[in-house]
Amino acid sequence: MALKREVVLSGLTALQHHRSAMEATTAVYGCIGEEINPGDALCEIQTDKATMTLDTEDEGILAKIVKADNSNDVKVGALIAIMCDKEEDWKNVKVPETEAKAAPEAKSIPEQKDGKQQQHNIEKQQSEQSKEQQRTASHHMIGPAARTLMEQYGIDSSKIQGSGPKGVIMKSDVQKYIDSKQLKIKSHTQQDEKQQKSEEKKKSSEQVTPIQQQKSKPPSSSTSQGRRYHDVELSSIRKAIAKRLTYSKTSIPHQYASISSNVDRVLQLRKQMIADPKAITKVSVNDFIIKAVAYSLRQVPQMNGIYENDNLKLHSTVDISVAVATDSGLITPIVFNADRRTLNDINLNVKNLAVKAREGKLKPNEFQGGTFTISNLGMFGISHFSAVINPPQLGILAIGKNDLQLNEQLKAVNKLKVTLSYDARVCDPATTALFLQAFQSYMEYPEMLTKGKTETIFDF
Repeated sequence: MALKREVVLSGLTALQHHRSAMEATTAVYGCIGEEINPGDALCEIQTDKATMTLDTEDEGILAKIVKADNSNDVKVGALIAIMCDKEEDWKNVKVPETEAKAAPEAKSIPEQKDGKQQQHNIEKQQSEQSKEQQRTASHHMIGPAARTLMEQYGIDSSKIQGSGPKGVIMKSDVQKYIDSKQLKIKSHTQQDEKQQKSEEKKKSSEQVTPIQQQKSKPPSSSTSQGRRYHDVELSSIRKAIAKRLTYSKTSIPHQYASISSNVDRVLQLRKQMIADPKAITKVSVNDFIIKAVAYSLRQVPQMNGIYENDNLKLHSTVDISVAVATDSGLITPIVFNADRRTLNDINLNVKNLAVKAREGKLKPNEFQGGTFTISNLGMFGISHFSAVINPPQLGILAIGKNDLQLNEQLKAVNKLKVTLSYDARVCDPATTALFLQAFQSYMEYPEMLTKGKTETIFDF
């Protein structure tokens, strides 16, 4: 019997309240029987937050792959592969019985005594299912030029096999079908008749009652009220984001509060810091905002916690999650101990995290476990908005752009409006008002943010 070493889905350690959501999709790199050395990438893991690789720490032979390519909902700690020593015969390695029973999902095939025949049937069924999925998907994926050509000739997409990426029907595929069938373009008369029938049908549907129209509504197809569409499968990250946001809005009672701050002094101080010959980086207004939020959380610690098991748990550190938009969706890398960092340090940290987030290279400990979130759409010209709470946090601050407004002395000043979304189960209006007042004070007196000491917090 070969000596085996189990490879589990690790490196994704999360807070206990996040563990139920820590599911992943795997894509295996190695091949069975392949020699593996320390540091080699064994598989790619895609979670609801990022895509990362799982590297091996030992050398040996990849003997068994328990979780195949694109396995969904793989739990943290699940067995995904088995390795053995190079001196051992990897063919003798067996999958533990508990995993072997849970692994096969194609159970609809009746049990047979002949193991080879059963395996053959399973492979055949999986192959047929794969072909059917590709064929069905290709009907929804048609290039624009190909679609126009198909409309001109009145061709049904189900009759054409796409040759493009992932079965997309290309113009060349349609042209090949036309040539093989020697089809001719439909005359204008035929097209006019079809359009006339469509308009008559539309008028007829407008005359029936709403109840009759609802009963006679046809099933979804490639056309709906003259509009064409095609299905786009969501990525696992986007599905997880949708699930998480739905959970937040349906289980957390959101309440909102807004405040505006005069940021003229922030803009002036930022200009001075950038002009300094000794400046190591160009701080942004967002860096001031992060520092102001961090100090405000120190001032009002009731906002720096989580609601769990009917208890309010307050954090001892201030770790700010900063929303970053990526091609895969929104991700929130964390600026740890933001209240103890300088503005320059925050700037460099945020830039580094943003680059890693967009490249999908964030480590789990860089985006899990924040205590409060900031979402800034001001750079996109959004004046104000409200954001969805990032559970299990208690609040998220939505930042709009600064606008020129007239103050009481009829002087033009730069005003920044922010909106706080907070968990009404544990945060009352008085507490959130104190938090927003603290934030406003730090933004209007930004010199307090350059000290780098939490002792400089205002006394309300």
